[in-house]
Amino acid sequence: AQLVLSLRDQYEGLPGPNLWRYTEACWSRLSCGSKLSLDLDQMGRLAGDPWYDRSAMISECAEGGDRWPPLLPSQFTERLDARAFTEGKDDKALVSRLYAGAFREEMRRATRLGYGGLGWGDAEAAQLAEVITSGAAPMLEELHLDGNEIGDEGYKALAAAIRKDGAAPRLSLVSVDSKPAELVAACEDRGILL
Repeated sequence: AQLVLSLRDQYEGLPGPNLWRYTEACWSRLSCGSKLSLDLDQMGRLAGDPWYDRSAMISECAEGGDRWPPLLPSQFTERLDARAFTEGKDDKALVSRLYAGAFREEMRRATRLGYGGLGWGDAEAAQLAEVITSGAAPMLEELHLDGNEIGDEGYKALAAAIRKDGAAPRLSLVSVDSKPAELVAACEDRGILL
């Protein structure tokens, strides 16, 4: 499990070591399940409750955290370039290369991506669709997005990604809360269980 501590807005304009923290946060979000990357800033609302246990802590820290979808290596590099680091400028090229390698490795071998219950909307679904469309996940069999707030635009992006030749050729299951016609048709065309 990856524990993500205080991620909100802490990377903007901070010194060089935060370049590495930002990179590590992006790595931890590549393919790790939604209940395995926790934002501990979310903990505390129920911590004094005698019924607060491991399961409650995981639910509280996984939901509503700032867990974003994986970034393509080019997007990661763009975001690095947009950040103002006072130290570590020379490290940007290195962390960019390291992220690209980690991205390729994690996505290449991922058979299940579990991003359920994260409060994602259309923008996050569209970002994930870009990753799928890129062909980065050739072994992907299951995609779990239930428990999110994805709307029509997000589902259209996912449907387009599923329809793209070579995108996740082994995909056999997509788990979502809503079943809009366009996504249903895309899954039916490929024999994917929805």
